[in-house]
Amino acid sequence: MFLFEEPVCASCQKKIEGNEEVYVKLVYPKRRGMTEVKAWLRNEGVFYCKECYGKAT
Repeated sequence: MFLFEEPVCASCQKKIEGNEEVYVKLVYPKRRGMTEVKAWLRNEGVFYCKECYGKAT
């Protein structure tokens, strides 16, 4: 089995919990196709918790 690090907020390093509202910074992909969303987010995204995203905007 693969062991992945849990996602954390890029700003405050808080662990992202299940069913928590988060904001993810992504680059729109060139290719089309099916993918596993959680794996794609974990590999390509930068996570921000709701509190840190609210401070930045």
